[in-house]
Amino acid sequence: MNSRNSIEGVLTVGIMAIGNEVLDGIVLDTNSNWMETKLVGLGAQIRRLVSVRDEMEEIGYALRFLRESCNVIVSSGGLGPTHDDMTLAALAKALGRKIVENQDAAKIIRRQYKSLYEKGIVTAPDFTEARRKMAQFPEGAKPLDNRVGGAPGVIIQDGNITIFCLPGVPAELKFIFQDSVIPWIEENVVQKFHEQIVEFEMKDESVFAPAIDFVMKEIPSVYIKSLPKPYGTSKGIRVWISARGNDVSELKMLVEEAISSLEKSTGVTSKPAEK
Repeated sequence: MNSRNSIEGVLTVGIMAIGNEVLDGIVLDTNSNWMETKLVGLGAQIRRLVSVRDEMEEIGYALRFLRESCNVIVSSGGLGPTHDDMTLAALAKALGRKIVENQDAAKIIRRQYKSLYEKGIVTAPDFTEARRKMAQFPEGAKPLDNRVGGAPGVIIQDGNITIFCLPGVPAELKFIFQDSVIPWIEENVVQKFHEQIVEFEMKDESVFAPAIDFVMKEIPSVYIKSLPKPYGTSKGIRVWISARGNDVSELKMLVEEAISSLEKSTGVTSKPAEK
């Protein structure tokens, strides 16, 4: 990993949510938030999140933007059989690769539609031209198994950057993410991550802010972020304390030390925050 898209060996992740329905407000993008929580918990760092329309140039532009600071890119949406499912064609164009039919992907698609037909979910098991479209991959890409829906996921290695393409249907995305993406992240992640969210019975974030500044200077290896609610709606301020490193026990110690220092600085005892 080079310095352009790596931070001290951390897996730096960019997420690309693809779909007109997301940007037109028809569908809420819960996929990105779900993936973020999983990735951060595994020790990866989310650097950028973008949403783009189902347009070749927009997808290509988003890929270039994410590549600037990320060594892992995860896209959601645009892998299906319809005319506006153009994620793989757009990535092939942006990466300068030919589109080829991937035989392993075709086997997954045939198997899935046979299974879906036998369950009465689809009316025919045939490998139609629309279904064949889902096996048209950028040259060198590999399929990721999908046992929930029809479209395989995709992994593309481009130099030191790894690109995962997942379907937009949440159940399918989650299956492929858990089955293929998480094992890859666990194998390649270097740093670990630990966090706690606590609550201080203080109403004014501006009064609490100097304590955060002081503790972050005192313990520079932790990150502290207040999570205030609108004035008058809560008696307390939630505070998120996190740390990254190679030793989980050391990270837990640092976070606890930061919480104690915040309590000492403010004179207020914290309690675990309600989620």
